[in-house]
Amino acid sequence: MSSKTAAIFGGTFDPVHEGHLKLAEDVGKSFKLDRVVFTPCFQSPFKGPTYALAAQRYDMLNIAIEEKGWDWAEVSKYEICRPGPSYSWQTAEHFQELSPDTKWFWILGTDQWEQIEEWAEPDWLRDHLSFIVVTRDGTKVKNRPGWDFDSFAFSHPGSSTKIRENYPEHRSWLSPGVREYCVEHELYVHGHP
Repeated sequence: MSSKTAAIFGGTFDPVHEGHLKLAEDVGKSFKLDRVVFTPCFQSPFKGPTYALAAQRYDMLNIAIEEKGWDWAEVSKYEICRPGPSYSWQTAEHFQELSPDTKWFWILGTDQWEQIEEWAEPDWLRDHLSFIVVTRDGTKVKNRPGWDFDSFAFSHPGSSTKIRENYPEHRSWLSPGVREYCVEHELYVHGHP
């Protein structure tokens, strides 16, 4: 029997914003998780290259978590240290091997849940993980027989895309330390798609 619970929160986090942080906090409380592991991907198999470098996205996540003073959250370098696209089953297997006494959840959005059968090794994911499917605006979660999943309603205006497109207008979604980091490293401040 698993004595601990933890969730993998993957994404590009380009950049991490208050919406990501609030979601991690709310999910952690709701599911009584011992920890949430932010796992920035090197490159998603479903998206193009990121704007900020992997190391910069990793730094921004650490700054944001440190500012919150959270001892239950951490940032993993696992995916950004691997070459090529990040496959979720390999990431999950890595964490399960590190903490075999932990029940592992995976936090994802309804858009990802809709296409999870197209992910690499979906049968492995179904058999080894529990999923927390984050919904917005009353979106219905597709039922997947045989999969262990719960839906979690969440809403926040924060958007990494909007921050990249119009940094001055949306920088309030960033923590103070992340804002400083963006200015210092000239990230997003000139506008990027």
